[in-house]
Amino acid sequence: MKKELRKKFIIERNKLSEAYRDYASTKIFSIIENNELFKLAGKVFIYVGFGSEIATIPFIKKWINKKQIFVPKIDNNTMNLVHITSLKELTEGHFGVLEPTSCEYFNGNIDLVVTPSIVFDKNGYRLGYGKGYYDKYFAKNKYKTSIGLSYDKLLQEKVPVDQYDKNVDIIITEEKTLIINEKNNCNN
Repeated sequence: MKKELRKKFIIERNKLSEAYRDYASTKIFSIIENNELFKLAGKVFIYVGFGSEIATIPFIKKWINKKQIFVPKIDNNTMNLVHITSLKELTEGHFGVLEPTSCEYFNGNIDLVVTPSIVFDKNGYRLGYGKGYYDKYFAKNKYKTSIGLSYDKLLQEKVPVDQYDKNVDIIITEEKTLIINEKNNCNN
């Protein structure tokens, strides 16, 4: 069922106009930048946007020298975090997604995790790409807050959830912010 839904929602996302995607991405990151959790965050783990995903590169570029920015790198079917200080440190990796060239992995606490998905539901659960990278990360690592980014047009009432799926704490669309789990400390 998830496999069919992934295909369906990727097609829907790809049909969104470039103008809408650009507007939504800009608006979403404006909301994040004005959020107190972001203002207080020193270490931000953020995906590198790909295809019709919400575009993260302009945000990363803007904040790369003002915050400690970490991006994912897939190695031996495991997602690792790498601190980057320049976009020049990225090269095409798995699935054509930009990844850091460095293999210096970070295993410490993260203040804010910005999470990708194909779609999110209003309970903070995501329909990802099926590899479980972020669910495994959430289960094994300490982080203060996780944020899911969604185009408002694609925000779902409910997506299928398995026992290992972990919801995000906050969903941000260009139209609204949904607080799912209020937290002040690192997860346990």
